[in-house]
Order: sequence, then C-alpha cells, then structure tokens
Amino acid sequence: MRTFDEAAEKVRALLFNGTLRPGDRLPAERELSVLLGISRPALREALRALETGGLLEMRPGKYGGTFITGGKASVVSGAMSDLLRLGSVSIAELFEARQWIQGALVRAAVERLTDEQIDALEQNVNEAEAAHNEGRFADRIRINVEFHNMLAEGSANTVAAIVVRGLTQAWQALMAEVGSDQVSGGITYRRELLRALRARDEEGAARALSKILRTSEALYKELAKRRAQDLIGSTVAAPVAPALTRATTRAKPAVDPATAPRKRAAAGTDSTAPARRRTRSG
Repeated sequence: MRTFDEAAEKVRALLFNGTLRPGDRLPAERELSVLLGISRPALREALRALETGGLLEMRPGKYGGTFITGGKASVVSGAMSDLLRLGSVSIAELFEARQWIQGALVRAAVERLTDEQIDALEQNVNEAEAAHNEGRFADRIRINVEFHNMLAEGSANTVAAIVVRGLTQAWQALMAEVGSDQVSGGITYRRELLRALRARDEEGAARALSKILRTSEALYKELAKRRAQDLIGSTVAAPVAPALTRATTRAKPAVDPATAPRKRAAAGTDSTAPARRRTRSG
C-alpha cells in the first residue's frame, strides 16, 4: 500500500470510530501528522484524496480549515456519469438498472409519499409542461430529472435515493451528449403516474413508470445512433488538416538551378535524351 493510502486509512479511522464527527474541524497539519505518525507530504496527499471522495471539505479564510462532511452523494452520481461517458456502461444497462431500481422504489413511494410530496411532484410536471410550451428545453430537462429524484426521495430510503440520483445524473450526462427530444409525450405518462400515486395504486404506478422509462430508453438509443452517424459523417466529409497533409506527404527535395545540369549529366543519357527530343520537336 502506498504511503498516502495508509495515511488516508488512518484519517478514515478517526472518522469512522467516532473520534471525529461531521462538522468537526481536523487538527492542524503538524499536529495531525504527529498524531497519526505520518509525514506531512503524505498527509496532504491523503487529505486531497479524501476531499475528492467527499469526506472532507476545505474552507478558506480566517475561520477555515479542513472539516468533516456528512459525505456527498454527488461522488456516486459523478462516478456513474463518468462510466457512461467512457462507454463502460451502455444505454441499455443504464435503463435496465433504472427499471429494476426505480420500479421497486415507486412501490414503496406509493405507501410512503405524503400528500404534500405528491402535490410537489404535480407542480414539477406543471413546470415541465410550461417549459416545453415556452421552448425552454434546457429547463424542461432539469425539471424532468428532478421529478425522478423527488420520486426516489419519497421512498424515504436515503441509500435508494442516492443510487437513483446517480442514475439520473448519468441520464442527464447522456442528454448532454446526444441531445434531447422536443416533444411532450412524457408529460402524459407522468400525469398517469401521479393519478396512480394519489390512488395509492402500486401496480398502476409501476406500469406508468415503466412506460416513462421504456419510452425514454427508445428515444435516447435513437438519438445516440443519430449522433454517432453525424460524427462519422462529419469525420468523412472533413478536409484533411494541413498539418496532417504535411506529415503524410513525402517532401520533395529542393533543386538548386546551379547544380541541376551537373546532376543530369551525372545521371547519364537516360535522363537527358527526353529533354533533347522535346527541344527538336518544338
């Protein structure tokens, strides 16, 4: 194990054994390095890694320092989004996971959502419809993504809500890559889902959510296909860059007029005969 990995594990131990709690400020660097028995450079690297992982927060200023956070769900969300962009996760896998996970969550949400939370979901759908009608498609995307996060939070399970937020952020990254539809068909299915939630109808809610996800999957598969075709077309049609042309074309040596006759003479009669014949015919 690398030195900074060992340092990070020692800092984690302070967090997980209750020595430090969310909101606490870490001791000064010198004091902490002595406490943990590690070098200050290794400690700095460990703290940066833990900050990236969402366990620590660096605050500047007079009352700043390094503070313990409660953990950041965005770390999970960002990782899922990166996997999709890198191609490690396919669109089919993303939506299959959403069907499994959100399909189970919506059943719990039917029982656990309060009337106020359902009202908030309905307000979200109204806002999405207004954004569509006004041509504010970027706003509509943001609102639609938040609909699924709100629905997951209605399950009253923090872990499940974090997982869904990771899935929806990956979906949002997909939309940024391939574009989004500009039709309002999803609104109809969302309103169907709202009716099932108000009726506390688990099966109806699960069916409505499945329609939303299946429609969305088909759409984004098609958009991704078009995007790939556009990229291939633009690559084929694009002219070869001048720098690339220069790099792949053999350069012709420059000929010095003063030495050209000597070179032809040295080359023998084969190179000069055509020139003499052209002169006589002219």
